[in-house]
Amino acid sequence: MAWYKRVEIPIMITVICAVLQIVPYFFNVPQWEAVADDFIEWQMIVGTSALFLGAGSLYLLHVPKVKRKRRGWEYSVVLLIVMTIMIIAGLPIPQVGLGLSNQVYQFIYRNMTVALSSTMYSILAFFITSAAYRAFKARNIDAAILLISGTLVMLGNAPAGTAAWAGFGHIKSWLFDVPNLATMRAIRIGAALGSIVLAARTFMGVERGYFRGGGE
Repeated sequence: MAWYKRVEIPIMITVICAVLQIVPYFFNVPQWEAVADDFIEWQMIVGTSALFLGAGSLYLLHVPKVKRKRRGWEYSVVLLIVMTIMIIAGLPIPQVGLGLSNQVYQFIYRNMTVALSSTMYSILAFFITSAAYRAFKARNIDAAILLISGTLVMLGNAPAGTAAWAGFGHIKSWLFDVPNLATMRAIRIGAALGSIVLAARTFMGVERGYFRGGGE
C-alpha cells in the first residue's frame, strides 16, 4: 500500500490539528496561538475552495440531465441559469461593477432567495400544526403531560390567555425556567460527554467514520 493511502495519515493530521486548537484554549502560549490562527486561516481557505468543488459538482450533475431531458430537467435549467448569474455577478471585481453590491446580485438575493426562504418556512407551519395535532392526544401519561404543558405554554404566550388569568404567564415562565432549563442542561451535558468520548475515540484511531467512506 502506498504511504499516502495509509489510515494512520488522516488520524495523525486530525490529532495534530486538534491539539493545536485545544492547547491555546487552556494555556497562554503565544507561539501555539499563532500556529492555531494560521490553521484557522487555512480552514477558511479550504472551505472556500470546497465551494468551487460544490459548484462544479452541480454543473456535472445537472448539465447532462438537461441535455438528455430527464425528468425534472426544467428545474435544472433554472438552477443552472440562476447559479451562473449569481456566480458572475458576485465575483469580487468592483472595477467592473461586480461583487456583493452588484444590483443583479442584490435583486436575485432579496427578491428570490429571501422570498423563497420565507415561503419554505411558512409551509413548515402547516406540518408543525399537523404534528402538534397528532402529538397532543392523551393516549398515556407522557402524552398527557405534553398536552397539559403545551396548553399552558400556549395560554401563557397568547394575549387572550394572560388577559383571562395572569397566572398563565407565571406558569409559562416556571415551565421554561425550571423543568425545561433543567432538561436542556442535562441534554447539553450528555452531548458534551459524548463529544469528549468521540474525540478520544478519534484520537486513538478507533473512530474511522470521517475517512474512507466510513469503512473500518
